[in-house]
Amino acid sequence: MDDALGILGTTALLLDGGPDDTWGKPRERAVLATLVVHAGHVVPVETLVRWVWPEDKPIPLNPASTLHTYATRIRRALDRMPSAPALHVVSGGYLLEVDHSRIDLHRFRARISEAAFSLADDPWRTVGMIDEALWLWRGLPAADLTSAPAQLWRAQLLREVWLGAHTLRVRALLDLERYEEAEDALIELQGDFPEDVVLATMRLTALYGLRRYADATRYYLVTSHRYRADGDEYAKHQLCQHNALLRAKHTVPAVPQPTMVPRQLPRDVTSFVGRHAELATLDEIGPGSGVVVIDGVGGVGKTALAVHWAHRARDRFPDGDVFVQLHGSSVNGQAESAAVVDGILAALGQPPDPVLGRTQRERLLSLLVAGRRMVVVLDNARDTDQVRALVGLLHSCLVVVTSRQRLSMLAAETGARRITVEPMDTPMAENLLAVHADRCLPAFDRVIGFSGGSPLLITILGRELCGRPRGQVDEFVAHLGMRRLLTANSRRDETMSAAESCFATAYQALPAPERRLFRLLAIHPGTDIAASVAYACDGRTPADTMRSLSALISFHLVEQDDELDRFRFHNMVAEFAARCLDRDEMAEDRDAALSRLLEFYRVAATDAARLLCREYPAPASRATERWVAFSDVAEAAAWFDRERTTLLALVRTGYEAARHDQVWSLAEPAALLFDLAGCHVESRSVRELAVDSADREGKREAAAAVQHGLGLTCIRLGDHDAARRWLEAAANSGDTEQLRGGQASALLQLGRLAMLRGDAEEAVRLYVRGAAAAERAMDVTGSCWFEFRLGQALRGVDRAGALAHLWEGRRIAQSIGEGSVESAILAELGATYRDLGDMPTALACYEDALTVAEAASDLTAAALACVALSEICVEQRQFTKAGGFAEKGVELLRGTQEFAAQALAVEALADTLHSSGELHTALSVWQEAMDLYDYTGSPGLTVRLQEKIDRFRFPSRVPSARVDEPSEQAMVHTLPVIRLSRFRN
Repeated sequence: MDDALGILGTTALLLDGGPDDTWGKPRERAVLATLVVHAGHVVPVETLVRWVWPEDKPIPLNPASTLHTYATRIRRALDRMPSAPALHVVSGGYLLEVDHSRIDLHRFRARISEAAFSLADDPWRTVGMIDEALWLWRGLPAADLTSAPAQLWRAQLLREVWLGAHTLRVRALLDLERYEEAEDALIELQGDFPEDVVLATMRLTALYGLRRYADATRYYLVTSHRYRADGDEYAKHQLCQHNALLRAKHTVPAVPQPTMVPRQLPRDVTSFVGRHAELATLDEIGPGSGVVVIDGVGGVGKTALAVHWAHRARDRFPDGDVFVQLHGSSVNGQAESAAVVDGILAALGQPPDPVLGRTQRERLLSLLVAGRRMVVVLDNARDTDQVRALVGLLHSCLVVVTSRQRLSMLAAETGARRITVEPMDTPMAENLLAVHADRCLPAFDRVIGFSGGSPLLITILGRELCGRPRGQVDEFVAHLGMRRLLTANSRRDETMSAAESCFATAYQALPAPERRLFRLLAIHPGTDIAASVAYACDGRTPADTMRSLSALISFHLVEQDDELDRFRFHNMVAEFAARCLDRDEMAEDRDAALSRLLEFYRVAATDAARLLCREYPAPASRATERWVAFSDVAEAAAWFDRERTTLLALVRTGYEAARHDQVWSLAEPAALLFDLAGCHVESRSVRELAVDSADREGKREAAAAVQHGLGLTCIRLGDHDAARRWLEAAANSGDTEQLRGGQASALLQLGRLAMLRGDAEEAVRLYVRGAAAAERAMDVTGSCWFEFRLGQALRGVDRAGALAHLWEGRRIAQSIGEGSVESAILAELGATYRDLGDMPTALACYEDALTVAEAASDLTAAALACVALSEICVEQRQFTKAGGFAEKGVELLRGTQEFAAQALAVEALADTLHSSGELHTALSVWQEAMDLYDYTGSPGLTVRLQEKIDRFRFPSRVPSARVDEPSEQAMVHTLPVIRLSRFRN
């Protein structure tokens, strides 16, 4: 590259050998940086002094003399450049004469200007040019300068030049509809420039482009409220206008739709040969729904057949393909099925909201795949029970199930097409072996005969024997044959005995460290293994473990995944490794490896919980920090999604191995992660084991905490009897200082259960007791909640007392900044004043609840406040205002998965339309509300709404708006005619 001066970082000479910032001392570099910033202009000594020496550093007694010395050294350094810039002393100052094109900052400006010019015609080129230009930045500009004038110049440069370049790049990404990449860039930019309204508008554009409408609404509400709180009305107005344009441009569906086309098939088998009859049978199946069962013995090629055909037929399934590894076993069938449902929802771009229960998630999946041409491969199913529910949910897809079992019951129930994969015949086996080894391989026929027609063994043997001399091949095959004879006596399955012989030969050929790692990996409850997990199992250095993993890969006992840091066992290899573990590993070594694995997952789960839940404490021990550490929330969430099933299985493994001290400590963060993701089935399973483990270890406080969490999980699962038992155990665990906070929380939930039973008197007693415990524990947030719940419980019997508690709760909520709690309290105040007939105060409370909920981005609370406001306005015959609130409630929840609240908002809109005389439109919108109720599994509400529709379909008289309110007549024209898409099957 041409020589140049660099100030985009430390002050450097940019030579052919790269940037050199070691040419001078920091103060000399600061002087040159100042001169480069003012290149072509005379810089007075006074200016140089202000820029070079910060206020907290002493100025030289004779600045002019010092600067003269620095200038001499700078000239000496500049002389190293082929065409040295000239540094002159001019009338009490210094002048640096240099072509601006030889300064990296000006080069950067020129390239960005060129990139901006190409934006309209070629945004791809714009992105590439900016990415190339950004390599000129080595750090903060003029990093050697720390004075106030320099910092002011730097801040302006970063905003105008650096931010401008990135903003231009994001615009190009948006033009290219690379919305996900644009959002990632915007999140990083907003970390440095949180108040920039241009970035905010582009973030909205990206969210709408990704069809993440609920996230867009939350982001808009939070950002606009922040601008208003900061008094930036211009930014708020700009954001509001942009949001309105986006809403007009994007039709937000009434219920979520897939936002991604999943492509999850593993890589196609490049060496696939034969199976023409099976492929022809699969080709006969149309692209519509149905079930295909592919069965056969282990290693016979069932998965390879399914994946190869799905790749070949991909154009038949334009809406996507999903691959689910079922591992042939299950720790908890219900939890495993829930994990599969959540995984497919995420693949469709609709990860389930934590508020959704298991049934709602299943209905959402059924809704999202309805009418879509997709293929779903459920690989290695254990039995019919494992896949029956999943097949039912995917009734509109083509579902391909592979299994070692015949699954006759599933075939009978679903009318599935069955394909049995037999071992390869000799011609087919010869073709496959020829792919991996030359046909001149010695003992070619014996190798094929030994393999038993198993593609897995043919592949392994072909790769293993290719290139070996005849003597070694004969010896190897003879050794395998002897092993097979020894194992076949106790096995009827010849393929399995041949497989074990093959694996045993490879295993014995490994050095001792690799054999040990192979065995220890079997402790991991899953065939997909991260490199960091392998380090934990092994207990040696990562470098040593990676060398052993490479050896296992070369012996074909472990496969490397598409992701370089992940490895996997074939199911048959995993079974063999487990047998080697039981046979060859000493008990104390197995225990030590399991202990390391449990500790690894404890630290990883704790670190993930700390990032995903701000209230969660930091890890007490980071003994395994060399194995795992998450850099941000996204990385922690991705880890949990990948390891979710493993976490559940590992807790069970630790419990069965009586590692109770590690079980309860791992279960605590794991259960929190499950709850945060709405995986309450898994959370319950983990906590039930953790309670017993904590009791066995005599950990009283830990047991109480787990009991409390278990009670909350049971509430979310709808098992109120179990929830009451666990919460009572937590509440009665003691009154020590460490237990008071948990005791108060348990009493709060017990009060809620009492309210659900209709026992307000018992609820009040529990709330009073809990409020005292919260006060003793100095739990201000808990006190706020108890005031709120006492107000709710007293509302029907002592409204004056209810109001007193609610207003006190609001005061506390405001003092601690708990927006969601304050919004709920304000809504309860509105309901109480409404009971009292004080509509103006009720209206004011609900309006405040709406404002606070929006600021807290609580869409559900905001929408429910809109519903109440709409109802009050209808009662006061303020139909235009009522319609506005109802419509806002619908729009707030459009695109979310909160269908129960959305149904209430849609019904409120229909009621408003009916009250204002729009009967025809009201009937249509009522029907949409009924569909939403039907989706949420609320038959009582569905029947009630159907009765309303039938009552008003042929009314004796049609209600009309009051003629003395002209504005209400105008509402007929201003309210949009809502046409929500039907989705009931």
